[in-house]
Amino acid sequence: MAVNADRVYRGQALDDRRRDRRERFLAAGVEVFGSAGYANSSVPQVCRAAGLSTRQFYQEFTDREHLLRTLYDQLQDRTMAEVNAKVLERIAAGDEIDGILDAGVRAFLAVYHDDARLVRINFIEVVGVSSDFEAHRQRRRAQWGELLQAAATVGAEGGLALSAATPLQWAAYIGAVNATIVEHALDPAITEADVVDTMRTLLRPGILGAADPT
Repeated sequence: MAVNADRVYRGQALDDRRRDRRERFLAAGVEVFGSAGYANSSVPQVCRAAGLSTRQFYQEFTDREHLLRTLYDQLQDRTMAEVNAKVLERIAAGDEIDGILDAGVRAFLAVYHDDARLVRINFIEVVGVSSDFEAHRQRRRAQWGELLQAAATVGAEGGLALSAATPLQWAAYIGAVNATIVEHALDPAITEADVVDTMRTLLRPGILGAADPT
């Protein structure tokens, strides 16, 4: 007899229970990796933080690195979506270039604003985990370059004076952004306004060119 996918266990659909279990592991990963650090963590630590068993962990993730990569990808996807939406929204509204750039930078920062653990996970703990993870991070950086260049192209087509940037220039910018975010997290004297100004300057007059004198 076929098993109904919507079957219920202790009053909760099993699909809902599995989603809840996965979310608990993800939240535990944020706590453990973002507080103790990835290198100082273990699967049993994550399980204790989640209040779940190691057997349940391995039903969701192949290993600790898989959990870290899932968290990293969630942050990357969320940040890319929010930056892209904000920049395109401001371009469509006919804003000036500096206002568009500031809006994009602030959308990026907003993802990490209230939780220093996310900064640690996304910019520190993921570095040097494994050769496979480094290759994955390189692919994600390339995706960022493609997204930012696509947004710049939309702006240029709409009449904004913007230079085209190469993939290498975007890679350099993304690396600088990562370093800036880490410095901001480590030094309370660095304000969000400092970060916005620095990241905007890297873009313009940086890789997107100086302001149109006209």
